[in-house]
Amino acid sequence: MHELPNEAFQLDNSRGANGYVIPLDRGFAVVDPGMKSGARAVVAEVAGAGLTGAVTDVLLTHYDVDHAGAALAVAAENGAKLWIGRADADILAGRRSPGTFARRVLSSMGRPKLPGIVHFLGETEGFPEEIRAVPTPGHTPGHFAFVWRQTVFSGDAAMVRADGTLRQFPALLITDKAQALASTAVLEDLDVQWICPGHGRPVQR
Repeated sequence: MHELPNEAFQLDNSRGANGYVIPLDRGFAVVDPGMKSGARAVVAEVAGAGLTGAVTDVLLTHYDVDHAGAALAVAAENGAKLWIGRADADILAGRRSPGTFARRVLSSMGRPKLPGIVHFLGETEGFPEEIRAVPTPGHTPGHFAFVWRQTVFSGDAAMVRADGTLRQFPALLITDKAQALASTAVLEDLDVQWICPGHGRPVQR
């Protein structure tokens, strides 16, 4: 992993999507560790940085396999809590259907697995005090972004241009366009200097 100018870290070995590591007062939080096929490499990367057992929380912006596939392995290896929005957890557990035909097709190809105990963003107590979980539905119904210091880890709530402005993902990947547009407005109103997206480079606003 390498340190970013905002003092967070980006995983070098996460596959599919950008994975990040946030230093906390007591431990570390991993955000979106990527696909299951990269889980072993991410676990080894965390160990190589001397952080095995120091990762206290795994935070998922949303349920997509390229963000959440490695989460179970990373959480289990570190004895960490796994956090996800309830609506997205319900989709992974089969209690709720993905909202569009395209997403139902994608889900039929495999869904990330969750541990027996799941912590729900915005509901379960014990979330890291240094981080604020911000509901940003639209891409998925239970999507969250995470604000830490002057940075937002935005997942797939929006795509980020090089100048820090935001644009929507292709319609095929959006569950609810009205919610997605509203969530983009929420991100634009945040008082932050850095955007660390799920795809593409971190950008200073």
